[in-house]
Amino acid sequence: MKIVTLIPILNPQLSFVNKVLPSLEQQNISSEIILIDSGTVDVCSEHPHMMKIHQSEFNHANTRNLALHYEADFYLFMTQDAMPCDGFLVENLLQAFEDPDVVVAYARQIPYENADAIEVFARTTNYPPISRVKSQSDLPVLGIKTFFCSDSCAMYKAHYFKEVGGFTKDLCTNEDMEFAARAIMDGKKIAYVAEAQVYHSHVLTCKDIWRRYRTIGRFFKDNRWILDEAAKYGKIESSGIGQACNELRYLLKNAPSALPRSILCSLIKFIAFKFSF
Repeated sequence: MKIVTLIPILNPQLSFVNKVLPSLEQQNISSEIILIDSGTVDVCSEHPHMMKIHQSEFNHANTRNLALHYEADFYLFMTQDAMPCDGFLVENLLQAFEDPDVVVAYARQIPYENADAIEVFARTTNYPPISRVKSQSDLPVLGIKTFFCSDSCAMYKAHYFKEVGGFTKDLCTNEDMEFAARAIMDGKKIAYVAEAQVYHSHVLTCKDIWRRYRTIGRFFKDNRWILDEAAKYGKIESSGIGQACNELRYLLKNAPSALPRSILCSLIKFIAFKFSF
C-alpha cells in the first residue's frame, strides 16, 4: 500500500519543520510527503520531495491535483497549519476505507491552545467526538452538511480520485465540499473519522473573515447545484442561522465577553456572502 501526503506550503514557520513534519514522518503507517512550495522563505529546502510553483499559480484545486502525477493507493491532503495529535492519524483514516463505498475520510480538528472561544465552538461543533459515514440518505437530516468535508486533513481513495479527474479545475475554495458533493451524488460515501485527530484552528481578523466569505459566496454562486441539491430537503438559510444562534448560546454560557465579536463576525459573514452571491 502506498500513501502520498501532499501539503501546499506558503512561507511556513519553523514550527512546521520542527513539529508538523516530524509528527507526519513518525506515523505508524508511513507515507511519501510531497511539499508544494509557493513562497519565498525556504525553511524546507532540505526536504527530499518538494516542488516549487509561483504563488500566482496556486489555487486550492489545481495545486492539489498535482497529486495525480504520483502513483498511490491513497492521497492524504493536509494544510501546513494542521498537526497530527498522535502517531495513529494515517492508520485511523485508512480504517474508514474498509467500507468499499467510502472515497474520502476526513479527520477531527482539535483547536490549538491559543484559539479563542469562537474558534473553539466552531471546531467542536463541526468536528464532534462521534464518527459518521455520510451518504445520500443523510440529506433529509443533515442537509448541506452532508457535503461538509475538510481540506486541512482528508484522505482520498486514489483510484476514484483519478477516475473523476481529481478536484474540479480552478476552484479557489471549498474544493473539498464540491468533491464530496459530487461523490455523494454519485452514490459514494464520505467518512468523518473522529479517532483521527489534528490540531487546527485559526486566528482571523475581520478583514480575513470578509475575504474568506466573499470567496465562499462566489464559490456557491458558481456551484449553485450544490445548494439546489441540499435545498430539496430544507432551507439553506436555516442552517446558517441555527449555527449563529448556537454560537451565541455557547458564548453566553462560556465566554460572554466574546458575544460582541461573535455578532460582528456573523454580520460580516452574512454581508460578505450575500455581496458575492
